[in-house]
Amino acid sequence: MLRIVILSILSLTIFAGVWFYQKITTPQLNSQIKVHNLPWQIGIVSPDISHVLELDLGSATLGDAISVYGNEFKLAWFEHSDEQERTTNITLEAYFSRVSLSGLRAKIILELEYNQQEISLEYLRKNSGEPKVLVSHAIKYPLDDLANKMRKQKIKSLTYVPIISIPVDIIESRFGAAAEKVIISDLVQFWMYPQKGLVIMFDKKGKEAFQYIPISDYQRLEKKVRLNQTHTSIKN
Repeated sequence: MLRIVILSILSLTIFAGVWFYQKITTPQLNSQIKVHNLPWQIGIVSPDISHVLELDLGSATLGDAISVYGNEFKLAWFEHSDEQERTTNITLEAYFSRVSLSGLRAKIILELEYNQQEISLEYLRKNSGEPKVLVSHAIKYPLDDLANKMRKQKIKSLTYVPIISIPVDIIESRFGAAAEKVIISDLVQFWMYPQKGLVIMFDKKGKEAFQYIPISDYQRLEKKVRLNQTHTSIKN
């Protein structure tokens, strides 16, 4: 009986989410539901700044994100080894697991600017939690104790993962046709929107993810997609 009730609630939640995505529009269109922070509402302020989900990517800081998304987040840095170029890259990320914008729940991951001259690698290692090796071979280091110190770090990119999947037909009607669709496998593909500074990842085993970046830095995001495509080709 309890299982039936849980399934009924889950079905109702999914139905309500899909209905809401179908009804909401931008403020410029005639609708009973008008909101201003939907994933397809992207403002290109300049080549270096994009306004999305209440933040100006390229100029907004982690502190700005905290004021919008709340204080519940995790902070970590990642060490990536590039075997081809024989280099080690460092990325800094903030992870907000419970964000609600206009009643829509989502997870948001922010890539933060990292300057080794301001914060040394030695300092990060000294103040990190226990490292963890990921499937991608990157090494993750928790940094929750440095949250206050990182508040002034600028946001380089933003990834939005909705709790309730948005139907593909709605995505295409809101964002328009993708400039290119990169097929990684039968399960994973990327829709490319260079003029919007956006890449949408579809994963049949998981949720879709919307990755936003200022258009002047779009090639960096595209390079990651192409790298996935290359690795898939080699594997196949």
